[in-house]
Parts: sequence; C-alpha cells; structure tokens
Amino acid sequence: MDRQFLMEIMEINEKLAEAQSEAAMKEIESIVRAKQKAFTDNVSRAFEQDDFEEAKEILTKMRYFSNIEEKIKLKKIPL
Repeated sequence: MDRQFLMEIMEINEKLAEAQSEAAMKEIESIVRAKQKAFTDNVSRAFEQDDFEEAKEILTKMRYFSNIEEKIKLKKIPL
C-alpha cells in the first residue's frame, strides 16, 4: 500500500472515531461510498484490460474501505 492511501485510511478512521453527530456520520459515509464507487469502476476497467496486478491492488484498497463501512454500521446501531 502506498503511504498516501494509508494516511487517508487513518484520517477517515479518526474522523469516524470522533464523529458525534448524524451529520458527521453521513459525511464520512458519503466519502466512503464515493471511494467505493470509484474503486468499482477502476477494478472493472482493470479486469477488462487484463491488468490483474492493478485489479489486485484496487481490491485490496476496497477491502480497507469495506472495513470502514462495517465500522460505520456498527457505530449507527444504538446500544
């Protein structure tokens, strides 16, 4: 993973940990959805071009964002 990507993941996780309002949660959720959509488009393109190394890298990044999506869902569930 490149350093910039990992920093982005850390920042989003920090924002999520600090999020206290519904608006803050929705903002984070919106960012994550947009990233996942872009990754989905890019991975499709990589597979169409038989660029399996690129597809593998994108799928790994998608997994990080999927983990954040799970954290968002868990934070939304009232205890």
